[in-house]
Amino acid sequence: MSSYPYSYTQTYSYTPFFAVVLPIIALLIIIAGGLALYFLFVRKPNHFQGTVAKLHDVLNFRTFFTEKLIRLLYCITVVAIVVYSVILLFSHFFTALLLFVIGNLAARIVYEYALLLLVLCRNTQEINRKMGPLPAEPQVPPTAPQQQPVPPVHPHAPAPQQPAAPQAPVAPQPERPVAPQAPVAPQPEQPAAPQTPVPPQEQPPQP
Repeated sequence: MSSYPYSYTQTYSYTPFFAVVLPIIALLIIIAGGLALYFLFVRKPNHFQGTVAKLHDVLNFRTFFTEKLIRLLYCITVVAIVVYSVILLFSHFFTALLLFVIGNLAARIVYEYALLLLVLCRNTQEINRKMGPLPAEPQVPPTAPQQQPVPPVHPHAPAPQQPAAPQAPVAPQPERPVAPQAPVAPQPEQPAAPQTPVPPQEQPPQP
């Protein structure tokens, strides 16, 4: 209870409009605004001038702010390491010395690697911008597959013979060795029989 003669009480009541309907309306407005910004401004080529052209480059990621941010963070990190090393110098000399050397070296390597990736990306975009779009390849009209001419079929012509199926190769049979024949003994020649002389025949006298 309050000691004042008048006490003020304030109650908050959440209606379904503020709890459910208003977030849905805000989400729809956000989505519609993002789509409109992309299709009506970002997607179009940069033919603008002045501040609008710079805004177009920023929304298309042609201008990188991360490179400047990395350099700023690197400077802040180096100053922090140096100040903390000086503070530790009066109590822990070797710890302060190690922190000063190793801390600066590690910070340099980390930030330099991150900056290297950004520089490579930026140089690639500049090379693509100078080269321009690649020439389109000539489109070759598709050719219909060539069909082999079909010979005309006569009604009385004999049907074409189908090629015979290839026969399986026959394995060569091994040659059997021929048995040697026994030599034949020569037969003795028989003497020829003597021929008897034939007497001459007498012819009868003619009248």
